Amino acid sequence: MNSKSRKGILVFIALVMALGFQSTPSGFGSGSGNQVYGGTMWINSKVIGSASAVQGDQNVVITIEVENKQNGDFTFDSATLGLSTTKDVTISGGTTGTITLAKGQKATISFYLTVGRFAVSGSRTVSLILRNDGTTVHENGSLGRFTIYDKVGDPNNGAGTYVAVLDIAHYTNPSGGFDAGQDNTLILDIINNGNTIIKNAELSLTMPDGLSMNNASNSVAMGYISTGSRKEVSFPMAVDTDAESKNYAITAELTGLSFNNSAVSLKKTFYIPVNGSGTSIKSAEIVNISVPGQVSGEEEFILSFDVKNESSAALKNVKINVDVPEGLLNKTRTTFIESSIPAGSSKNYTVNLFAADGAKEKTYSMKLSLSSSASTESTDAVTQYASVYVSGVAGAKTPQLMVDSYSYGGTFVQAGDEFLLELSLYNTSGSHTISNIKVTVSAADGEIIPVNSSNSFYIDRLGKKERINQSLYLSVKPGAEQKTTPLNVKMSYEDGAGNPFTSEDMISIPVMQDTRLEVDDIIAPPELYAGMQTGVSVQFYNTGKTTLNNLRITAEGDFDTPESTSYFVGNMEGGKSDSYDFSFIPRKGGTMEGKIIFSYEDASGDVQLLERPFSFQVMDEMPVFDEGMMPEDMAQAGGSKAPWIILGVLALLTGGGIFAWRKIRKKKMNREMEIDE
Repeated sequence: MNSKSRKGILVFIALVMALGFQSTPSGFGSGSGNQVYGGTMWINSKVIGSASAVQGDQNVVITIEVENKQNGDFTFDSATLGLSTTKDVTISGGTTGTITLAKGQKATISFYLTVGRFAVSGSRTVSLILRNDGTTVHENGSLGRFTIYDKVGDPNNGAGTYVAVLDIAHYTNPSGGFDAGQDNTLILDIINNGNTIIKNAELSLTMPDGLSMNNASNSVAMGYISTGSRKEVSFPMAVDTDAESKNYAITAELTGLSFNNSAVSLKKTFYIPVNGSGTSIKSAEIVNISVPGQVSGEEEFILSFDVKNESSAALKNVKINVDVPEGLLNKTRTTFIESSIPAGSSKNYTVNLFAADGAKEKTYSMKLSLSSSASTESTDAVTQYASVYVSGVAGAKTPQLMVDSYSYGGTFVQAGDEFLLELSLYNTSGSHTISNIKVTVSAADGEIIPVNSSNSFYIDRLGKKERINQSLYLSVKPGAEQKTTPLNVKMSYEDGAGNPFTSEDMISIPVMQDTRLEVDDIIAPPELYAGMQTGVSVQFYNTGKTTLNNLRITAEGDFDTPESTSYFVGNMEGGKSDSYDFSFIPRKGGTMEGKIIFSYEDASGDVQLLERPFSFQVMDEMPVFDEGMMPEDMAQAGGSKAPWIILGVLALLTGGGIFAWRKIRKKKMNREMEIDE
């Protein structure tokens, strides 16, 4: 071949290779296992550090690194970590906000795993899905492996204080399981976590039909396994040519002696996926996906697709699954099991879906996947996505939010007291779920204010025709006017499409003031004699802000009265004063007990009683005056009338003193009332 021909061939080969690279589908990196959606993106993701745990571990950290290698920015707002099987393993963590990476930038995401005590040990495939506003923008179905080590105790609890405990994990080569006609290896990783050495240890395998040792023994002598030591054992395996494609149970048993020569026997069963004579699930594909581009509200729609077997052999034990995202609901089943799909043929599947009540207006992404139904692991081998845009409910009325009932703990609230206001909020809409609800309660005159909190509260969502109860602690100012005080309830919210709305309601709270009736001291007359009529006068005041209704006063005690002691005042307004007088005749000498009773109704109509007791000392009889004891001029002037003149003078002096004392007392009370106001 001459140089020109050779040169032409080389140019042709280079051109073909260049065209081949350009036609490579975007989103599949070399060896990265990444799947990228939404255009020509190159996003790398990988596990940083080791990923393993022991049964019972908590908060095991798995750190994922995401790198943007595309020319433009890469944005995501949620990250989901997946395991090929999550039974007895819970996953938390991930992103809490939107992350945007420029070209060449990296970000790390931390997830936290809690492994149950009875979680199945072994290796699990780790996967990652990144989404932005609900749409998948990156998926890596094979980030690496997460290994759970077994914690197994001696069934006989050891002898004395010695207990044999092993952590056992298994691996396969190839990592996806065994295939017929190729070299397969089962690797067992053994760690002695007990407090005793295991002597004369021997490990043996019990295998099911379809699997056998590949020119090797199914047992191996391991000698001494010291406390804290780790040993790895490999078994070459062969798959029968007619073996079925499914998971095969292999039981490993380790026997030996503990430190005090007690027998040790520890067993563990592993389930190994095997691809037998049937074709691989990877030979199938999902084609002819049909779904409406847009649907309205709760309108029902159909997702249709075909599963095609591209191989020359039957595809057996296939699981077809449609992952319906939150916001959409299915009316038919979403999982199908096929025992066989003939070579070169295809089968059609349909799923009836509709938007859930309260679904947001946006594009919803549905995941379609194929996997082996015979495998206990749920790693999808074939994945496709379909999407539909959900718009608002056609012809729906504007959603209304209202206060349909409320309570405040009684018939009124007392000025100066705290009370609990309970509101019942009702979404009147039969077609819209509302969300992002803010409610603010306020009094125009500022007499009612919140206690130790804001006067607003937040509700995440409220379904159509649903109610919700909310409580708010409020306080009435001590000087609040006695009246029915209006409270304004302002509400703002959004419908499923994010459209904002407001509404406003008015509720009423009756406010009551305390009644305050003040009564002067009851002063005894200067001299009291049995059988002698006398009287008492007492001043009283309404020092509160409310009217005392139907005020009536009476007196009673161990005395006689020449007339009724009842005095009906009527309605006594705040700041007013009055006096009460009554006459009485002591029955006998000694201590005379009695009381003055004030009866009235407060603003709520309840009858209130106020009693003021008194006690007077009464002399047995009136003194007799001797004219010889009187001065001569008084005796001559008055004769027999002199004693009565003296008594009159004394009575006048006493009465004047009492009157002056009452005037001083009244001025003092008036000053106190002015200070209170």
